Amino acid sequence: MIRSILFVCTGNTCRSPMAQGMFKKILQEKEKNYYRYNIQSAGISAIPGMKPTDKAIKVMLEYGIDISQYKSQPLEEDLVKEADLILVMASEHQEYIQIRYPFAQNKVFLVKEFSQRKYLNKVQKKDKKYDISDPIGKPIDFYRIIANDLKVNLEKIADIIIKKNNN
Repeated sequence: MIRSILFVCTGNTCRSPMAQGMFKKILQEKEKNYYRYNIQSAGISAIPGMKPTDKAIKVMLEYGIDISQYKSQPLEEDLVKEADLILVMASEHQEYIQIRYPFAQNKVFLVKEFSQRKYLNKVQKKDKKYDISDPIGKPIDFYRIIANDLKVNLEKIADIIIKKNNN
């Protein structure tokens, strides 16, 4: 059963808080028991207490999601242990977690890679085409591309998790 999901990026001010907010909304729309899920995010190089970038906040508001009160947190061992599933934005995040927290090997996946799985025990791919690019410092339209990319993949992931939890 997957109940605790952790999204990880680098600074925890763009991609992972966007994913966290979006995934919570998707679960609310798809799952009547959405409140049973614990959805968090963190960054491998995050400074604690930072708010999301203004562009991330603005783009999420376009989806009806308010992440303005979110505060960044660094990835720490207790978060890794607590998570049933860790979804990362880029292959370097996956490598970092697998090296630093070897006990988490089988629960760390790239968002795009996991969304394309037919079942949960498939061999992981190590391929940059599955990375979700960092929008920091880029124009707002790039944030919109990232948000859309997240939405498409997170919709699929929600379906996978709900199906697995209901079997």
